[in-house]
Amino acid sequence: MVSLWLIQKTKSQEAHMQASYIFTSNDIIINLGVIIAGVLVYFTESRLPDLIIGSIVFVVVLRGAFRILKLAK
Repeated sequence: MVSLWLIQKTKSQEAHMQASYIFTSNDIIINLGVIIAGVLVYFTESRLPDLIIGSIVFVVVLRGAFRILKLAK
């Protein structure tokens, strides 16, 4: 989160800095999702939370990839 704050603080409009911001924010979201999924799988003794959160993570990564490709134009 500190890294994301430092990147955001620069307010750089350069494509590589914006891509770094996207990567870092996605990493935070994904790591929180993995932790939440692990806790839910442990307590519910079901694989369903892992599948659901894994699907959400896929969408987040895909969205970030498209945003980065858009920056490359």
